[in-house]
Amino acid sequence: MTRRAIVPTCMLVALGCASGHLPAQLHGYAVVVEEKDTQSIELARAMREQGIKVRPRVRGGSGPTAVLIYFTFSDPGPGQPLWFHIRLADTRSGEIVGAATIPLDSLTVTPRARAVAAIKALAP
Repeated sequence: MTRRAIVPTCMLVALGCASGHLPAQLHGYAVVVEEKDTQSIELARAMREQGIKVRPRVRGGSGPTAVLIYFTFSDPGPGQPLWFHIRLADTRSGEIVGAATIPLDSLTVTPRARAVAAIKALAP
């Protein structure tokens, strides 16, 4: 008698792997990203690739939601490096539920490279 594997089992394993890239504090969260500029578009794309649910706006009555905040910063003074920061803040409490910081250097020149590096730093 021949036995056959059940395909849905494989699909569930694949879905589990995708969510395994998320930090524990982000499980169950959707992230609001207003895709208004090149950087925000690339950040949303990189999040989706890591298995993070991305929405264009806050919806009432939905589950846990965080909003994406990103900015660059450099300490004053000559020769100080420029850093790219992302923060995910819970839309109800304002609490930071995820954060990452990467240096801006020759490897992070494009918005896509910055987005991928930042999201990988957020969800190693």
